[in-house]
Amino acid sequence: MQNKSIPQSAARLRLGVLAAMALIAALYLAARFGLSVAAVHVEFRRAGLSLETARLLGDGTVILLLVALAQLVRMLGLIAAGEQFTARVIGAFRRFALWLMVMALFGFLAPMAASLALASSAAPGPGPHRLELMFDLRDLLTLGITLVLFLLARLLERASELEAEVREFV
Repeated sequence: MQNKSIPQSAARLRLGVLAAMALIAALYLAARFGLSVAAVHVEFRRAGLSLETARLLGDGTVILLLVALAQLVRMLGLIAAGEQFTARVIGAFRRFALWLMVMALFGFLAPMAASLALASSAAPGPGPHRLELMFDLRDLLTLGITLVLFLLARLLERASELEAEVREFV
């Protein structure tokens, strides 16, 4: 017997995630192209990088985030349709965690790689050079959270296996 509130909650959450995705895309595009909407002006900044490099890194981050959220929307759609511990739901959850981890790794490593590339191309000849690498602890936190999501996906797989075993006994 299935609890009807879980599919209903998943359906509402799915709509919320879709709205969030639209808002993220709209705000990012406004910042990317310097658009002003009413009295709101959105800017994109990344310390230590050129504007074009920061924009490219932002493009990559937002694209990866939207891909991850699309997997979440897919999973929530399956739950709203009545599935819970199925392989499709767990697979969509695992893909959501994977894309979120790729985004976190990209957000953590890409600015450092860009800084290294810019510094090595601007280095005037041999000798010691100073290079300053900055990173955001939020990216590391996001990476840690995605690792917990992978553990949760494994727990869901085990719950699915247990559910199948219980059905065999009944």
